[in-house]
Amino acid sequence: MWTILLISLIQMPQMSVMPAIDTIANEMDLSLSAVQTAMSLTSIVSVITGVSSAMLIRFGIFSKKTITVLGCASIALTGAASLVFNSAFWHLALFSTLIGTGMGIMIPTAQSIMFDNFDGHMRQFIAGIQSAFLNLGGIIMSTLGGFLTTIVWYGGYLTTLIAVPVVLVGMIFIPKDKKIKPGEGQTRTKLPRKVFFYCTLVFTLATIFNVGPMNISTHLSHGNIGDAATAGIATAVMMAGGVLMGFLFPKVSQLLGDRVLPLAFVVIAIGFTLLNLFHTSLIMTMAAMFLFGCGLSMMMPRCVFSVSNLTDPSNSSLATMMILCVAPGTGSFLSPIIMTNLTYALAGDSTRFRFQFTGVLCILIAAAITIYLVKHKSEENNKNSGETS
Repeated sequence: MWTILLISLIQMPQMSVMPAIDTIANEMDLSLSAVQTAMSLTSIVSVITGVSSAMLIRFGIFSKKTITVLGCASIALTGAASLVFNSAFWHLALFSTLIGTGMGIMIPTAQSIMFDNFDGHMRQFIAGIQSAFLNLGGIIMSTLGGFLTTIVWYGGYLTTLIAVPVVLVGMIFIPKDKKIKPGEGQTRTKLPRKVFFYCTLVFTLATIFNVGPMNISTHLSHGNIGDAATAGIATAVMMAGGVLMGFLFPKVSQLLGDRVLPLAFVVIAIGFTLLNLFHTSLIMTMAAMFLFGCGLSMMMPRCVFSVSNLTDPSNSSLATMMILCVAPGTGSFLSPIIMTNLTYALAGDSTRFRFQFTGVLCILIAAAITIYLVKHKSEENNKNSGETS
């Protein structure tokens, strides 16, 4: 459990470069959209490598331990590569590829190991604590990345070198798992349809949520209230919200169940509204970022926990790959392509409009989820009543 939690500390390496987006655009004379798109390659690469690693594990070519350690190593390699390759636009693509490869093969596989070794009650507990560790790692990376960016533009990428000791710990403490040969082992069961419901929610969340951290450095610059270091602190504050909600999640999830899902979108919508209304207030900007972190740590653990209860060891790798790799990776990749370009076409370079537009979308999504949950609950009650009769 502690090894998995330690790995969670490096599961958000992209946060180390979020504060540097505006700096990179200026240093390399690139448009904001171009830099965001280059960085979002991380997401689409993670989808490809996530699917590939799931297949390698399924056919017994690599063990889950090997895949997880290789993922951690790929993230560490990013920092080493940035020391050598730091003068051209294609280097951004290289860094995104390395980070995406690491995330794609490490995150779902480590989560699958957790699914396979703990029961439902412990899964809910670990899902919350894991979210806290994940956001704690985000705090470390974003703060350090923002500081190092004020020294060199690729400072955020250097932050990924903290994955080196995690590689060593993973090699020692992750238990070995036997390779499964084709045709052997349990019969693989199909994924329940509700798994795709949670995956759709995570995809939507990633598309919406990334508008915040991806535009915060530009927002601070437009409002003359901060630089890359300030953006790093703002991202760290967002992660702090995730840490707090991560520790509270087990009780919140037990109390509200799936009603946590629309509530998370409402919380994020409030954050976007604060950024629009108080665009020159650093305090309110930090408050908005804190709310983003809370919303993320309400949504993701609930979806992951719900999916874990719908799977078994025969399909846990596939399910975790979808909920932690394909869904968020695709959404994050499409986020700047859709949201930045759409809002730019409607209102130019205004981050205020971009934030409020996204906030309104969050409210509409929350309403749609609520309607679905009420309808689904009603159908279940009618079915139970029919069976009782």
